[in-house]
Amino acid sequence: MKRGSNLGGVRWRGALVALLAAACVAMPGVGSAQAKFPERPVTFVVPGPAGGGPDQVARLIGDSLTGRWGAPVIVENRAGATGMIGAENVARAEPNGYRLLFTFTALVQAPAVFAKVPYNVEKDFLPLAQVANAPVVLIVRADSKITSVAEFIQAGKQSKPLSYGTFGVGSSYHIYGEALARSQHLNLLNVPYKGESLALQDLLGGALDATFVSVGTGTPQIRAGKVRALAVVAKRRSSLLPAVPTFEESGVSGLDAVGWFGVLAPAGTPALVASKIAADINAVVADPTISAKLKDLGFEPVTGVTLASFGTVLRTESAKWKGLISAAGVKPE
Repeated sequence: MKRGSNLGGVRWRGALVALLAAACVAMPGVGSAQAKFPERPVTFVVPGPAGGGPDQVARLIGDSLTGRWGAPVIVENRAGATGMIGAENVARAEPNGYRLLFTFTALVQAPAVFAKVPYNVEKDFLPLAQVANAPVVLIVRADSKITSVAEFIQAGKQSKPLSYGTFGVGSSYHIYGEALARSQHLNLLNVPYKGESLALQDLLGGALDATFVSVGTGTPQIRAGKVRALAVVAKRRSSLLPAVPTFEESGVSGLDAVGWFGVLAPAGTPALVASKIAADINAVVADPTISAKLKDLGFEPVTGVTLASFGTVLRTESAKWKGLISAAGVKPE
């Protein structure tokens, strides 16, 4: 009897352990949380081409996370459609933390510009971390006769339109251009590209009169004397371009809405996995070496943003850009 009783107890405890294990697997997030994350490569999907501001920052953060995690972070560029191609790809991905969206302001702008957008910002994504803000500068070629915002405005009042590059209809750069055109009554022509680096190439090649570009992407060409900076879209001057005035200082009000970069996961990603990714990204950005590199690239590091507060930022940004887009006269397509 005693031996049988012990055997029954062993069997019962074994059954209980199996039951608890099954319950843990069935509970959302518990199985993923118990496993070591990451156990294989993590992909940052950047909805823009290689070489642009978002791509530069994604690779910097990804390299640092690779060292921290001991697993590679791969940057995958999926440009086009004002960032919607890359965003949809992540929105439809398996919510396990291994495929993330390293995005920028276009994510919240597209829904105000296009009648059909293949994602819902609030329903399809889990905000993880805001990484940096990205001031923008309006540039022309170094051989251009335009040397200031005042001269740009004067040239823009001629019958022949001034062409300017953007990374798509409804993007920040398009909104800046339309706002400038409406406020100053200019004849400007938006030429959309899949990314800012492509527009910069065409500016250098003579196919464009001007282009908006992130300070980080434009500064090397400015310092090399290949392009001329007219004004920055920001509330204050960039530390990288202290001699370049803001649009406000140049007599144009309203062009001070700064873009941002951030990381999102597909909705449904386990909470503990999401928290780990967010905490590690915040730690990377807060590292003095990484922070200094971001500033050298022309970006303003953002740290200490929680998952909840980044969600608030996205909602606030969505409302702000909807108003700016409407004021700029850009109507849904």
